[in-house]
Amino acid sequence: MADLKKLPIVKVQLCSHLKNAKPGELPEKLLRTIEGKGKLHHCAADAYEAMDAAANAEGIDLSPTSQADTYRSLAVQEYGFYQRYTDTPKPALMKQKPRVYKDKLWYLKKGMAPMAVPGTSNHNLRNCH
Repeated sequence: MADLKKLPIVKVQLCSHLKNAKPGELPEKLLRTIEGKGKLHHCAADAYEAMDAAANAEGIDLSPTSQADTYRSLAVQEYGFYQRYTDTPKPALMKQKPRVYKDKLWYLKKGMAPMAVPGTSNHNLRNCH
């Protein structure tokens, strides 16, 4: 296995042309398909492909497991959010701090992993170089 201390670490910066971009609302022309598993902003796709090539050279296979691992449109974010959260308070759920979305309180369903409120996660805007 590769010695991770030898691999380069590059500071990630927001691309200047994404300064006022809203998460989940990037124009299709800025996205590029990677490995047939989803899309990334073209700068993120460049960085991913470079990282993938370096990993492959070390015998490591990287691959998104689903389209949810790549850029998520606002519609996809909302779908995932509604699958994981409920706006129907139940006593067991009331112990947690709810998320606020569209002026409503939302509680994480039992056994679900937390997810950012749609349109608030910047992870899909931070993968530029």
